[in-house]
Formats: sequence, structure tokens, C-alpha cells
Amino acid sequence: MTAEPKKRRMQVLMRRDLWLQDEGLTALLVALVLRIFIVTPLAAAGVFRGYEELVLDVWLAITLLSGVLAIGWQRKTAQVVVLAAVVLFALRVFGFAGGGGAIGLVVDAGLTLFMLATLAAMVVWQIFREGPITRQRVQGSIVIYLLLGLIWAEAYTLAANLDSDSFGGNLSGAGNMMSARLTYFSFVTLTTVGYGDILPTSLVTRSLANFEGLLGTLFPAILIARLVSMEIATRQNEDTKGK
Repeated sequence: MTAEPKKRRMQVLMRRDLWLQDEGLTALLVALVLRIFIVTPLAAAGVFRGYEELVLDVWLAITLLSGVLAIGWQRKTAQVVVLAAVVLFALRVFGFAGGGGAIGLVVDAGLTLFMLATLAAMVVWQIFREGPITRQRVQGSIVIYLLLGLIWAEAYTLAANLDSDSFGGNLSGAGNMMSARLTYFSFVTLTTVGYGDILPTSLVTRSLANFEGLLGTLFPAILIARLVSMEIATRQNEDTKGK
């Protein structure tokens, strides 16, 4: 095979891989929306008849696999995320993470936060890489926003488990119910709606809420400006090549 056909073949393969990764952003968005707005509330309501933890774990695995599809399995970061997920699920199966007292809660939350934060960072790289702004990249920006809400929800859950005075207001219940309500509180804070039915009362949770509210305000403006500038730069490069 001569150099020129080989080069064209490599370009075709690269475009195909990038297309597959962009489609992975769609799968990740669907998985996150279903988890946040359907699976988590149903688990909190006890609809799954004792299998709530299993359903949530399975859906977390689906979300992570969708994320790996979006960022590409060959990337070492994706493999690290999968490894962290395997460790987390193994610890949950043996009853250590989540149900192993304070240390178990810290390990469980720490691994989950690491996976979500790493996934969010890799999606940021995916949508901001060189190339035209596609529909899937716009969906990826929504994915980042949803991941931010889940990251803070996990941080709130950890704070509430370690300190019962971290929150005031309507935060009765434990386990899945508390997790669902703190997920709701996280997105209410992220979107700066602030109904006031759940209140952060400790220094840690107040700082987290302040940071999340600030991030929720600045992130859309910065993201839109960045995507617009990338689209303008791409069109200018295309016009330059066309001349």
C-alpha cells in the first residue's frame, strides 16, 4: 500500500472513531437523564421491591459504560474509570463500601466522586477537541451539566452521612430516599432555583452549595462562548482551505 492511500485510510478510520465517540455522548446523555429523573426517584419510592441497590448499581454501570463509549476505550483515563468502578462494585458486593460504617461511606463516596469527576473531565476534552460543533457535542455539554449535579449530590450525601446536622428542612429518611432528595437539592442549587425546602446548615455544605450555585451560573455562559468561538474558527479554517 502506497503512502497516499494509507494516509486516506487512516483519516477515514479516525473520522469513524470520532463519530462513534460523538454518538457515545448521546448514549451517555440518555443514561444520565434516565438515572436522574426516573431510576433514582423510583428507587427512593421503593418501586423495585427490595432490589433498589441492585438497580442503582446496574444503572451506574450502564452510565459508566456509556461514558467509556463516548471518550473511547483505548484511552487510559477510560480504563482507570472502569477499574475504579470494578473496585467500587466489588467492595459493595462484599458489604464494605456504603454499608461499612464511616470508612465505608468515605471509600464509596470517594470512588464514586472520582469516577464522575474523571468522566466529566474527559467529556469536556471530547466536546472541546478540534473539529466542527456537532449535535452530539451540544449534547455532551448537557452531559457535563448533569454530571456536575451528580458530583455535588454525592458530596452532599457524604457530608450528610458523616454529619447529621449538615442539612435542615425536609431531609427525612435515609439511604436511597436521602440520596434522591440530595440529588434534587443539588440540581435546585445548580440551576439557582433555591426553593428553600432543604437547607445547608454546616460550614462544609454551605460552602459546597455556594460553589455549586456559582458554577451553575457561570458554566452555561462560558460553555456557550467557547462553543461559538470554536464554530467560528472552524468555519474560518474551512473558508481558508476553500480559497
